[in-house]
Amino acid sequence: MATKRIERRLRPTSRAIGLVVVGVLLGAAAVVFGRGELLALGGFLVALPLVAYVLRLIWRPRLEAERTIYPTTLAVGDRMRVVTEVRNRSWIALEPSSYLDLLPGAEPSSVGGVLPAIGSRINRNEDKRRRRVAYGVDSMRRGVHEVGPLFFDNMDGLGLTRRVLKIGEATEVEVWPRVVDLPAMSVPSGKSGGEVEAGVAQSGDSDDVLTRDYRRGDPLRRIHWRATAHAGELRVRQEEHHAEDTSVVILDTSGAPAVEEPKAPMTIIDLMNEQASPSTAVDAEFELAVSLAASVLARFHRFGYETELFETHAALDGDAESTRTPSEEALEGVMRRLMLTQPDAERREACAEVVDDISRVARTPVVYVHRHLGGEGLAAIRSLSSVASPALALLVSDGPVPPATLTSFTEAGWNVAVYSPARARPFTPVLELEATV
Repeated sequence: MATKRIERRLRPTSRAIGLVVVGVLLGAAAVVFGRGELLALGGFLVALPLVAYVLRLIWRPRLEAERTIYPTTLAVGDRMRVVTEVRNRSWIALEPSSYLDLLPGAEPSSVGGVLPAIGSRINRNEDKRRRRVAYGVDSMRRGVHEVGPLFFDNMDGLGLTRRVLKIGEATEVEVWPRVVDLPAMSVPSGKSGGEVEAGVAQSGDSDDVLTRDYRRGDPLRRIHWRATAHAGELRVRQEEHHAEDTSVVILDTSGAPAVEEPKAPMTIIDLMNEQASPSTAVDAEFELAVSLAASVLARFHRFGYETELFETHAALDGDAESTRTPSEEALEGVMRRLMLTQPDAERREACAEVVDDISRVARTPVVYVHRHLGGEGLAAIRSLSSVASPALALLVSDGPVPPATLTSFTEAGWNVAVYSPARARPFTPVLELEATV
């Protein structure tokens, strides 16, 4: 474990070892040359590190930490604020010390620094008995992570002894996929067809505007302040239609081809975790695909659709399971699934099962987020255009998409949008094509 590797017992520094060596040499010189002052100086140099070591063994610092994290659930790209208050409960003051808060995916400069001296418990000034460590991070990766514990690299005033102190415990945070506003999609208002209007009144000034309860993830610009004041709780303009319709999103979770992938920059967690590989591969295509799937689900949800998420691959010992979210419920469940999902070549392809499940539903919007899936599985997914209204394929690739792939979708009745993680604006389509049938 990383914490076991970092936390070390009290040990002498190179300065202490150097003093002992010099003291021994002076003692030897005193014997050879018969100089008593050299013997006294040598004895002092040897005794000083030993006394410092014994005193530090007897008086060990006792520190307490109270960490506050906001928010504990965030999306990729969001800024997380961490504030840790450190108190000294021992009878001796703590010298200025370097600190490090373990946080995966963070740069050392953002989670580390030097903390001023902390006064002992007998110090009457409360402000001198405590110190605050605060920082913000916006580079968290998708997944479940632990923030902390806090480590102090503590050295005595003479620089003769050193120990690393572990303060507090780790706090778990969830990092959901990033959700963005995608370009407008043609979303039918119901089984009868037609387009959706954004509420009864586009301006939101009319008293007849339809509103609903605020849900996590709703943009602040959609808050209807007049309805909020009347109801006493947050209300947002309702841009949705009849809530009985279902929308389907399919995420390609096939494993990437066996090619050399770009490596993530070394982070402090990689350097200090003895079980971690030298660097961690980042599948930029898959991360963008997950964010696109999450964004599409959020868009359908705002329009009042019941949403259903499928993955093209299932566990070896399980069936292809979907995550269904009714229109009146929040998207926490499906976002947590997307938070944890990973491409895995060992997972079983379940496209036939997915197509069979979707085919039982009347004509419904179907969005397929494509990466590397091919063969019969891709052919089965393309066949869904016959039951989809509309059928939209989002192709994610860091390189040019073969024209044959684009044609295979458009000729099968799919509208196509191509996205690339290599672009400065990855959520802006590189290419958009309409179905030819």
